[in-house]
Amino acid sequence: MNHWTRHLFALAAPLLLTGCLWGPGKFTSDLALRKDGSFVLDYRGEIVLETAGAMAKPQWQNSMAHCMDEAKERPCSAKEIADQKDAYARKQKDDEEMAKSFGLPGTDDESNRAFAAKLMKYAGWRAVAYKGKGVFDVDYHMEGRLTQDFAFPLMPDSNIVIPFIALRRRTDGAVLVNAPALTGGTNMFGPMAQQMGGGAKGPPSRAEGRFTVHTDGQIVTNNSEDGPAADPLGEQVHWDIAPGTNKVPETLIRL
Repeated sequence: MNHWTRHLFALAAPLLLTGCLWGPGKFTSDLALRKDGSFVLDYRGEIVLETAGAMAKPQWQNSMAHCMDEAKERPCSAKEIADQKDAYARKQKDDEEMAKSFGLPGTDDESNRAFAAKLMKYAGWRAVAYKGKGVFDVDYHMEGRLTQDFAFPLMPDSNIVIPFIALRRRTDGAVLVNAPALTGGTNMFGPMAQQMGGGAKGPPSRAEGRFTVHTDGQIVTNNSEDGPAADPLGEQVHWDIAPGTNKVPETLIRL
């Protein structure tokens, strides 16, 4: 596990346990990289807040109570059911407070609509609409120059960066592009969460879509299925993300 991943995992560990993380839903994303160091990034589609509490857990039902007696399950008493219901509610509240402490909105619609409006105050966010159940429909467009590293998305009030897409400029002029969150299946946090013990698995990925990199530079390495292909800008490489794909898209491009 490299230094960046270890650092990210340490920061995100409390959120992994509560299931409070940003992730992509259904999306289309295009990145254009030019030899002059300019870039254009578009991300259109869903961003999902996998918040614990009301969105990640079902409403309490008495049938959810379980009581054991010498390794055998038995009917729960009324008091035991009430105690377990209270513990369930406290856990939901604690998880939501944990999310808010990391700058994530609450589970209620009003908080999430306010968060969508707040995002619109920041550069790049052309449209943000809250669809309900933690799902935001977004249109993000950013134009810039790679004088320093770049990561998307950066969220207001949150210092946790779990990049959907990251650009890193090397000293030789090449740019490393990778997309840690644009994976299906268990995503990049699944195996790492297991190291925490206690059965932690991390939130499942809901990413589904295509990520395409266009460039007039040279695609030096990539881990796509089909490899580089012709493009109006010069070359392109793409990754199709689905529930069964666990590969983190990555390419090195010499500008």
